[in-house]
Parts: sequence; C-alpha cells; structure tokens
Amino acid sequence: MSNSISLNGVSVVIPTIDRAEVLIDTLKDIINQDFVNYEIIVIDQSDEINFKAIEFLDSSKITCRYFNAHFKGLPQARNFGLKQASKDIILYIDDDIRCEKDLIRNHYQAHLSHEADLVAGGITEKGDIANDKVAGYFNKWTATAVSNFSSTVSGRCSHGKGCNFSIKKRALFKVGGVDELLNIGAALYEESELALRLEKAGYKAWFEPKAHLIHLAAPMGGCRVIKDWPKYMYGLGHNRAILVFRHLSPIYWPTALIRTLLLGISYSRLDKSIKPFISVVKGLNHGRKAARLRPLNTDLSGEEILMKEAQIIRSQSCDTV
Repeated sequence: MSNSISLNGVSVVIPTIDRAEVLIDTLKDIINQDFVNYEIIVIDQSDEINFKAIEFLDSSKITCRYFNAHFKGLPQARNFGLKQASKDIILYIDDDIRCEKDLIRNHYQAHLSHEADLVAGGITEKGDIANDKVAGYFNKWTATAVSNFSSTVSGRCSHGKGCNFSIKKRALFKVGGVDELLNIGAALYEESELALRLEKAGYKAWFEPKAHLIHLAAPMGGCRVIKDWPKYMYGLGHNRAILVFRHLSPIYWPTALIRTLLLGISYSRLDKSIKPFISVVKGLNHGRKAARLRPLNTDLSGEEILMKEAQIIRSQSCDTV
C-alpha cells in the first residue's frame, strides 16, 4: 500500500482537555521545530477557552489553528483533527509532552525512508529505561498492546501509542478514522484498534525511536478516570472486547477474556468491592456486541477561535463579571 511519492508536510494534531497550563509548554516545543512545512491544530474540549494558548499560537510564524470543540472524547478529537488537516501526514501528540526540535522531522523522514503508513515514535515516561527490546507489538493471547517505546531499536511494529504516532492521512481516511465507539471510560485501546485495522488493510507500521518525546502523563485532565475503578473497568472491558471479537481469531478468545477477568479481580481488590469485577463483565458483554458494528466516525463540530474573536469573547466575559 505504501509508496515513495513526496509528501506535502505534517499536520500536528493536539487533542486537549482541562490542561491549560501544561498545554503551553507542549506548544513551546512544537512551535520551535527545525522542520518547515507543518501546521498545528489544537482541539480543545475544555469548558473554558484557553486564551493564553490562542495568544501563544497567534505569535507563531507557522499556521496554527485553535478549535473550541462541541464534543468530548479522544477518538472524536482525532477524527475532527483528521478532517481539519491540510497536510499528507498527521502527527498525533498529547497535550502533556516535551520534545526536541527534531520530532516532526524524524517522523516525516521515517515515512519517506521506510515507506511507512504509520510511524510509532519513541516515548519516555516515568520509570522508563532505554533498552534494545522489541517495541510496539501485539500479544494476541492476552489482547494486550505491548508498548516498550523506550526502546532504541527501530523496526517493524504493529501499533503506536496515542501520545506520539503519525499516520498518512489517506490511510486513516481509507480505514474509516478512529473508532468513536471506543470513547468509553479512559478511551483505552483506541490507537491499538486503529493499528489492527490498518494492518488488516495491508498498511505498514514502523517504530522510529529518533522521533522521540517525553510524556509527562499529567495526573489531572485529559481522559483519565481518577479512582473510579468500576467506571474504568467497564471501559476497559468494553474496549478490549472490541479488540478481541473484531480482530482476533476464536483460538485467542479464551485466554484474552481470562486475562481481562483477572484484571477485574485485581481492581476489585484495589477497590475493596466486587463492583469493578461486575463492571468489567458488563463491559465485555456490551463490547462484544459493539465489535459487530462498523467503526464509528461521526459528523463533529467545533468553532475555530481566531485571535480577534478571542479578544472579543474575553472582553465580553470581563464585562459580565
């Protein structure tokens, strides 16, 4: 499916919610890249407009767009960003990252050099140690996407992690975008399910450690489910069931489901109640039914806020105080 035709640049899509201050640090690094042909698209799902981010983006010499989304959901934000992007490659990053100036260039070069349709970038998170083990593979027996994106060894992979992966826009459109059915709980496995669909369609994924960033994993905001373990486990069961029943052969179902139920038991111990286990069972049942459906990609809306409009909104807000 891949080819070596020239690509017209990179659209950096940043979904964000309730991380106003952290987002600014992310934007500082993304604006100061040593790559030329790129744009930044911020999809803000917060209840309040981030005026500081708009002012910061407006001061940049590159094309920057800020959208006040009329929806909430990470898969939705990725699909909305896809439809706004004007470049051939879309780089998805989280709103709580730090990176060097060569992040975008290394993603772009990996697409050209390895004729990749999806490039999984290197990621350092708290506690990670650089290693030479395989990165980005999928364990079918447990339905687990193994990351290890702190690896220093490039090569073929089966998936990328949501905070740092790039994909050719035409490939993402071809497979139907990110499945919005996975917008449950913490939106777990949405990037893994996408990668499995890409693989089925014949597209190629590549792990490039040089396309590296640090993921801060901010404790608040985003799509985190903070200590509501029944809600978290319902989403985990629902989304993992979609992976299992949509993409895996029946031979893998027993071990994959047992692994999920064991997770339910572990979280019930943590919660000191049976609720997380009951929730994961319900999630598995509902996810099994959802797996039969086609990936959902809805008609989403969001308002692009320009600097002049932001000043008016801010002025009106001050007048009403």
